[in-house]
Amino acid sequence: MSDVAVTPDALVGSATRARWTVAAVEALFELPFPELLFRAQQTHRAHHAPNTVQLSTLLSIKTGGCPEDCGYCPQSIHYETGVARDDMLPVEQVVEAARRAQAAGATRFCMGAAFRSPKKKDIERVALMIREVKALGLESCATLGMLTPEQAVELKDAGLDYYNHNLDT
Repeated sequence: MSDVAVTPDALVGSATRARWTVAAVEALFELPFPELLFRAQQTHRAHHAPNTVQLSTLLSIKTGGCPEDCGYCPQSIHYETGVARDDMLPVEQVVEAARRAQAAGATRFCMGAAFRSPKKKDIERVALMIREVKALGLESCATLGMLTPEQAVELKDAGLDYYNHNLDT
């Protein structure tokens, strides 16, 4: 096991934008799995109620047809994976799915779409979806591929809380 301590002082940078050192990340990979679980639970308890997790729901709002060749993703047009290609869902269908997710206990609703880089019309439609999801009182998150800075601002202005990005693309 590494002799590098995986502690808050393994972070560098300001309190609002701290980053892990490479040595600290490498030390995490060397920990036995039960120790990693134990430390994760300690961190969780330091910042959250001990026995709670956030329930989120993910909906594919546009499936398949991505031009990227990530080599593992069933959304890529480069492979026959059995994943059907579907155009972007209508806003009403997304809102109804968000309502069902909320009724089932979700507090965050995530929307994923198989894009390399969405077009302006796609961002406008997703922004409308975000506004509708937020109007239900849910947190929102999205994964849509690579965004321009302007697209990111448009989604933020629509109320997007979190953005997930696959760094391979």
